Amino acid sequence: MFRECSGLDSETTVIEHVSVDENGNPIVRKVPGPTKWSDNTLKRGVDESADLWEWRKQVLDEGPDSARTDGFVELLDYSGSPIARWKFLQGWPIKYTGASLDPNSSDVAVEEVVICHEGMERE
Repeated sequence: MFRECSGLDSETTVIEHVSVDENGNPIVRKVPGPTKWSDNTLKRGVDESADLWEWRKQVLDEGPDSARTDGFVELLDYSGSPIARWKFLQGWPIKYTGASLDPNSSDVAVEEVVICHEGMERE
């Protein structure tokens, strides 16, 4: 379970198309360009599981195409029931950060994974 998630957003690039009207006056029309999807950043407390590292290692050893997968990010309420769900398409980890170790801190050790993807749906 992750304690923090960011990057659940997209943006459509605006292209300005310039033409002229019948009188020769310039007209600027804004048309949609490509849609860009933000990378999803997930953070969780470190535990015994090495799943995130193994997924990232798969990219390093075999290339990103072998690691691509569809996945879900769910927002849970206090009882653990999902209240919102986003599906990312063809995601793979582009970055993994292990815990920062500081013996003078009482903070929980946190690991982070950044996932790029080719689109997202809200379910």
